[in-house]
Parts: sequence; C-alpha cells; structure tokens
Amino acid sequence: MADQRPPWPTLGHARRIPIHSGSDESFEFARNCIKDCKSNPKHGACRNSSPNNTLPTRLIDVQGKDQGLKLVELEGKKVEYVTLSYCWGRGSAVKTTSGNLAEMRERIDWGTLPALFQDAVTITRRLNIRYLWIDGLCIIQDDKGDWETESARMSDIYEASYVTIAADTCEDNSHFCLAHRPKRLRLEHQNTRGKAFTIKARKVLDHHEASEEDLAFRVQGPLRARAWALQENVLSPRILHYTETELTFECRSTHRCECNPSPSQKATTPGLLPKLLSTKRHPKVFGTWHRIVAQYTLRKLTVASDKLPAISGIAKKVQAATKSAYLAGLWRDNLVEDLLWASAPHLESPHIAPRLDGYRAPSFSWASVDTQIQPFEDCKDEDVELSPHISIARASCTVFGLNPLGEVTDGFIDLCGPVAEATLVAPEHYKFGYQLMTTGCGAAIDVSPDSLLVEDAIENETGPHQATTVRRGKEGESYKPFKVPVWCLSVAGYSCGWISGLVLTKSSQVRGAYERIGHFTCGNDWLIGTKKQKIKIV
Repeated sequence: MADQRPPWPTLGHARRIPIHSGSDESFEFARNCIKDCKSNPKHGACRNSSPNNTLPTRLIDVQGKDQGLKLVELEGKKVEYVTLSYCWGRGSAVKTTSGNLAEMRERIDWGTLPALFQDAVTITRRLNIRYLWIDGLCIIQDDKGDWETESARMSDIYEASYVTIAADTCEDNSHFCLAHRPKRLRLEHQNTRGKAFTIKARKVLDHHEASEEDLAFRVQGPLRARAWALQENVLSPRILHYTETELTFECRSTHRCECNPSPSQKATTPGLLPKLLSTKRHPKVFGTWHRIVAQYTLRKLTVASDKLPAISGIAKKVQAATKSAYLAGLWRDNLVEDLLWASAPHLESPHIAPRLDGYRAPSFSWASVDTQIQPFEDCKDEDVELSPHISIARASCTVFGLNPLGEVTDGFIDLCGPVAEATLVAPEHYKFGYQLMTTGCGAAIDVSPDSLLVEDAIENETGPHQATTVRRGKEGESYKPFKVPVWCLSVAGYSCGWISGLVLTKSSQVRGAYERIGHFTCGNDWLIGTKKQKIKIV
C-alpha cells in the first residue's frame, strides 16, 4: 500500500488509513461524513428524527475548562448532543446515584472516568458538540423511577442524537476506543530493471453489508453481543463505528469508511427500519420484527429483567406503523404467526436455557426464555397458504412501570382451537430428543422444547391427589427420562398438509390455565378426532 502506485498492477492500490483512530485525519473524516449527511438534500430520512422535545433529562456538559465536566438539566432547550453505545462489562463502576447526583452536577472528576468515557468526551469535543449522553452517568442508577422514565425514552434519546459513538471492539468501559491500529507490513522490492520500491500492505478489511433480509450488522466485536446495542444501532440516525482497523460511518442514507470514503448507497443499519416501517404492508413489518427478534435473542443482557425494555424502542416504532396491541414481544394483529416461535436447538447439552428464577413474561412469549429464538417464517412457496386454526377471544398483559412496552407482571391469551391430549416422552438418551405420542398420529412427533423439561407434580383439580405434569427446568436441574401427559394445540395449518402448534402443560400458577413448554410440527392427519376447546394460556 502506498501513495504511489506499485509497478505490479495485480497488487492493486489501497487507500492509506491513519495509524491511530484519534488522529486529525480520522476526526476530519468523521466531521466531513456528518456534515455531508446533515447538509445533503438527499438525506431527508436522516433529518426525520424524533422531535427536540425528547431531550434527555440530563446531559454531560463537556465544554468546561481544564477537562471540566458536569451533569446539566436543559429542560425546554434545543441542543445537539452525542450518544455513546458501549458494553458495560466488568469495567469501572463509576455511575450517577442518588448519593452523588449533587456532586455530579457541580463537577465530574476527569480522573474518575474510565478510558472509554474519556474518549467519548474527547470525540464529542473534536466534533464541536457541547453535550454528551452516557446512560451510566445520565441516569440515576439506584433510582428505579428515574431508570424507568429514561429507559422508556431510550429510543427517542438515540433517535434524536447528533451522532452515536459505537465502541464496537471495547469489551467494557476500561478500554480506549481511540487507539493505535494494526501496523502495516513494509516490503522492499525491486522491479525487473532493478529499481527499488517500498510497498506497504495491510489486511483487506471485511465489511458486513446490512440487508432487509437478515438485518446483519457490518461490524464485528463485543458490542454486537450486547442486547441494548441493537436498538441503539437501529434507531440512531448516524453512527461512528470505532473498530480495531478503521473508523466507519453510516447513516440512514449512506455508508462510508476510511478505506473507501466515497458514499455507498447500499443498505445501512439505521436506514433499515425507516424504510420497512414506511410500507403499508403490515405482514412485511411483522416479518421484519421476527428477524429483529431472531437477532436480538442472540445477544446478552446483564440484567435479566431488561429483556423487554431493551427492545421496547424498536417495538414502539412497529406499534406506530401497525397500531397493533403489544403482548410482551408479540403482536395482537399477528398473534397466530407470533405464537409459533421455537427455541433454537441445543445439541451439545441437555441443559438448554433453564427457565428464569423470577417472572419476566408469560410462557407464550419468547421473552420468557433465555435462548436464541427461531420466529415463524412464511413458507417460501407462494402456492402454500397458512390457515389459522385458532380464534382469539381475549389477550392482554399487565405492564409494570412507566414503559408501556417494557416489563410485565402477567399476561394471558383466551382462545379456542383444536386440542388433543398426548404423552410427552423424554427418552433414556437425550440425543434422541423429546417426542409426542398421540392417538391421531401413528408415528412419534418430534418436539422443539422451549428449554430443559423436567417432570413435576401439581395439585389435582378434580381430586385430593397430585397430578403428574412437566415444566421448564430450573438452573441446576438435569435431564431425566419421563413420560407425562400434555396437551397439544394446533395453531395453524399449511395448504401443503402440515400443521404447527404448541405443547402445553397445566399451569402451576393459574388454576385451570395452561403454560407453553414447546413447539411441534406434523402432518394434518393429527387433527383427526381432535375437538375445539376454549383454553387460557398464561
């Protein structure tokens, strides 16, 4: 790699990249990208952000002298601010609490800030912006009410930001994102005439293109594994990705990188949702939601109860587009398809996704388990149609806190559909998987369990003795063979002759209700002899 083209055309010619992400060249690249985005008439989507009345309650004022910083409250003012997207990890525990709030308003000591926060301040200043938002400092961490208020506005906070700093390769806030990049390889060569040439080479940089189909993100690193970061990336109008090798920029209209600063018109992460939600075709919107959920459930949360709040910003956008009621990750107007999620198979260990110790979501919601989810997908064959087998009478969830799309305390679905009793078999060896034995189908039916399943006993509704049942496993429980009665609900059928449904067990929490424990698919001969019943799933 060199400013002068090499004498060997097959080697190609790569653009020189600064050796440090905090160089003047890198900051000039960042400022130029943002300037073009904000001034370019073709970037209308980038300016169509949340209204300015969604200003965060608190911001960090970075304009003080001698590295002076402080928390400020600017209610009613319209200002530009930068947001930080990062991994909490095991880094510095510096944060704003009820005990130090007054002190943080007076002064934030630069020396107490972890490396990443210091870099975020530096970047904000070099972009000529006065205010910075970092969740750990701008939300009172030990105040549940403040956290609920601010987390409910999280989507607006990122959507209205000037730009988001994405610390993609930092495992936690103790790492600098402004750092030296891998050294270039220096090679000395001579051509056939004996003339000496110095060639500088670097690794070819891999860009992961975003697309409407898979919502893949173009950068790799620890931040991609963080659940909260998904909606921070999707909702931000502009993002500066600080990676190990270069600085990349994306907005709702274009993508640029230091190795190729010319604007690319390919799909970008911030541009995916506005484009898809502008359609009047609600099935396409719900299909996009399914793909987002599949990506989201690959990611990790530090706090288990954040499962629904951490995706509530995207849910807010889907609800605005569809006007559909939200049911702990599912949509009332798409409930047949939404119910047909399945846990991704875990073939290496029987200890699959043990259920949570506390309540987080009703059993019919994917948010009730901690595992990768495979949402329902339409059949690729356009000639195959899906027909609902259930009718929904009522469906509701009780919201906890101030975020209407956040945590819930309970939920239920009252429906009517084909139900059949069956025997769920956990064979001697786990590798053979759970199977259903029914009178309507000669062969055993494979089951996709929501988690590890264990035999249990609950109070018998019709007598003094306990009834044998099955439930999702808890942490520390192990796989054991069993044969227990369960109930199978056919949710929908395909015109090609297949049906998809849920495996249910009697609820130990709500008398007369059922809880979901798995998903099944089989031939429609299973429906022979089944009767429609009214049931409640909790």
